[in-house]
Order: sequence, then C-alpha cells, then structure tokens
Amino acid sequence: MPIEIKVVTESDYDDFSDAMWVGFLQPGNRGQGPFRRGVFADQIAAGRVIGAYDGSRIVGTFGNHGNRVTVPGGASVPTGAVTAVGVAQTHRRRGILSSMMAKGLKQSVEAGEPLSILIPAEWPIYGRYGYGHAADETRYRFDSKHCAIARPLPGTVEFVSGSEWAQETPALYDRLRATTPGAIERRNQWHERDAGLLTHDGKPTDKDSLFVLYRDESGTPRGSMKYTVADEDHWYGFVPSGSAEARIDAEDEVARIRLLQFLWEQDWISTFEVLKFPVYESWRHLMANPRHARQIDRYDVLWARVLDAPAALSARTYEGEGRLVLAVTDPAGYAGGVYALEGGPGGATVKRTTEAADLTLPVQTLGALYFGHHAATALAGAGALSEERPGALAVADRMFKTAIPPFCATWF
Repeated sequence: MPIEIKVVTESDYDDFSDAMWVGFLQPGNRGQGPFRRGVFADQIAAGRVIGAYDGSRIVGTFGNHGNRVTVPGGASVPTGAVTAVGVAQTHRRRGILSSMMAKGLKQSVEAGEPLSILIPAEWPIYGRYGYGHAADETRYRFDSKHCAIARPLPGTVEFVSGSEWAQETPALYDRLRATTPGAIERRNQWHERDAGLLTHDGKPTDKDSLFVLYRDESGTPRGSMKYTVADEDHWYGFVPSGSAEARIDAEDEVARIRLLQFLWEQDWISTFEVLKFPVYESWRHLMANPRHARQIDRYDVLWARVLDAPAALSARTYEGEGRLVLAVTDPAGYAGGVYALEGGPGGATVKRTTEAADLTLPVQTLGALYFGHHAATALAGAGALSEERPGALAVADRMFKTAIPPFCATWF
C-alpha cells in the first residue's frame, strides 16, 4: 500500500502525538494527545500538522506551525516553524520525510511565509532540503565560590511564584524578541507550560523549580530565570556541594549578570550551569574574573530556509551600505534566481536582474547568511559560495554579518 501524505485532522491527532513520541524514543509520553490537541488546536485547525499514513497508521510526523521570527533590523517576519519531525523506524528510506517536507514547504509558500525555520535533531539531514545553519547557542558552567561582579550594578532580584513568573515574563520576552534576530514568538500557552502550571495530566509541576525576576531601578522586569537545584545531599561534610541548572531570559547584559550573581551568591550552590545561552559574551566583562565561567558546550540550533528571496532579503536591514548581485540556486525552485540587493542600516530593495552575478550560492548558504551568524568570506573558504567579482565577499561580510549574533532562545 502506498504511503499517503496528508493533513492530520483533530480526530487523528492523538495517534499523531503517540507516533511522534515513539519516533523521539520517548514512549512514556504516549497518551498526551488530548492535552497537546488542546494546546495546538489553532495549528491543527489551520492544517499545519502533517502525517504520513500507511493505511490508517501514522508512520511519519511533521509539524509546520505558523509563527513569526525577528530578522536583523527588528522586523517580525512570518515563518513556518518546522517541528515534531519523525519517521517510524519500520518505514525508513522510503522518501517519507522528503514527501512531508515538500508538502510543508509548499504550504508555507502558499501562506506567504518567505522563511522556514527548524531546530535539527541531526546536522546532515536538512541541508538537502535547502536549510542552512543560521544560529548557535551555548551552555556555561559557573564556579560559584570564585565568581564575583566587577562593580555594583543596579536593580533588584526577587523570588516569585510560578504563576507570577508566567504573567510577567511574556512582556519581557516580547521586548527581548523585538531586538534579537532569530527569536520567535512564544505561542500556545508557552509560559504556562514552561512554568509547569499547565501539564498533560493536570498535575502542576511548578513547585519543582524556583522562579526569579530581575527588575531595573524603575521596577520593570528586565530579566527572568527558572532554575532547579540538584536533589543531592548538600550537607555532606558540611561543605557547600550543591549544583543547579538554570535558564535565563535577559533584555540586556546587566539583567543577565545580575541573575547570574543571584545564583553564585547562594549558599550551598557550589556550581551551576546555564542552558540556552547566547554565543555573544559581553556579559563576561561584568565579571571580576570571567575565567570562572566556562563554556562547556556549543551547538547549532536555528536553521533557516529561504522560500521567497526578494521578500526575505528586503525584510532585514544590513550592517553596512552595499550592493550585490546574488545568483541563488534552489533545486526546489522556490528561491532560485539572480537578484540585485541594495541595502544598508535603513532598509533594502531587492529585484530580479539579468546582471552578471557578484556571488553564486546555493539556497542553503543564503539561509546560513541570512540572520548574520556567518561571514560570507568564511563560508567561501569552506566552498559554500563562489565569488564572481573580486571584492564581493568583503561587501557581503560588511552587509550580512551582524555585530550581535542571532539567538533563538525558544525551542519549538
């Protein structure tokens, strides 16, 4: 029987959810369909959930949720946020992912989304569908006993309840998102779910975490933190030996370091780790000795696929003034063409042209360049694009590369 790729209806969503968790090797999460069906009702109704059917059985899962992503310059651009991707182990190597991806990309184009984004489980998979590596994040470990701030900083830090954290953080995050390329909207009761107030079994888990807000001198929340302390014997030998794991949203580096300071000054926490940390490190200059903050991991998170080159390229601004003719190759046909891009800090214009190209690049490389994470010269050194006119790479570096790297703090 041939595999059929189609939109998952509400009546099939529970089966979709179970198939997804099996594909993620987390079978204990089966049975969450009714909960997830309620949370993602808008996406199901919009037809943004896709399944591969072998008869009545779902053997492939693919979410293409509508969202918005911030691009350099601050514009909020419609995007398809690809998620929940998996193919049953019993049905591999049959082109199922390729078929679901083709349907998802066509869906985004029809919805007027010039970009598609995702967080890949594996590096090698998505380049063949036109996605390029667009942003990283890091993980840091802090030695509490030796950490200190370089100078006193303003504001206050306070414990709050999970419900207050969930109420206060959205406005803070929206301000952060507006100035952070790569950041997406947090939808579908994201903060309530993250705080543990909204769970699949109706049993809140907010008491498992501690919640903190940093307020500036005016009392406005500028940073939030959720953290957990390891369940271990902190009293062994009466020596501080506890550890913690935290996640932070911070509008600026003062907010970030004040929240870090709050952790390292706590009794009995000797070390702590912060997940989902941006790659830029200006906050380290606010530490007396930043060597006691060690980056222990760095990994690719956001990947981007340009679907409408003129719309995507004209939506963002550029660090330096310049003009480039880009010849983009795209086997799927969505973004392919030759485009004259003229832009700077004030905006950009893009139009198709018959001029000779300054740079030739595949759509994957355009996605890698788009959010400002990579320099064109570095990508060219890896063979990811070609310079057709001498000096064009330097112009591309000046235009595309951003002073502050992109950051997607929200996994989807």
